[in-house]
Amino acid sequence: MQQNLNCLKERIPEKLFGKPETYDYSEYENIEGFNLDGNLMKDFLNIAEKLNLSQEAFKNLMDIAFNMSKKQNEIYENNVKAKLDDDILKWSSAFDEDVELPNKNSSYLKQYMSVADDAYNEFATPKLKELMVSTGLVYHPEMIKMFHKIGEIMQEDMMSYGGKPVEEELTPAQILYGPRE
Repeated sequence: MQQNLNCLKERIPEKLFGKPETYDYSEYENIEGFNLDGNLMKDFLNIAEKLNLSQEAFKNLMDIAFNMSKKQNEIYENNVKAKLDDDILKWSSAFDEDVELPNKNSSYLKQYMSVADDAYNEFATPKLKELMVSTGLVYHPEMIKMFHKIGEIMQEDMMSYGGKPVEEELTPAQILYGPRE
């Protein structure tokens, strides 16, 4: 067994073995979009020490781990985007099938969406708008119906009753002498 180990060491360059006093991984600590997990890093350092890896071998393994993590993040982001696209397609189909919403071929659709859009622009904060756009909820039929209902209430509040604009009540003095200027 010892002979096999010595033979193996002879074929592997010296620079792979011989752990330093401490491993330097500072170049991986400040990479944007990449956060080192403290517990995983401790495990990684323990394994590197047990294997008696040199700083160069440690760095090579860190590069591989970094590239694997980067690739996994890309795959995850692509999956999230694909799911969002699927959700938007489902919501679009649900919009078409919803009996409460106007048909896409209806002339009423433009008016319906305009009322919903007015409420959305009036009441949705910039952060809510950002959230709704980033999650695709702006396409969800229930959100559209909610904003349409809010828009209808807004229109009712702005409507004048009896064909005259709503006026504030005047005091008897204002009626006799006119409003103050």
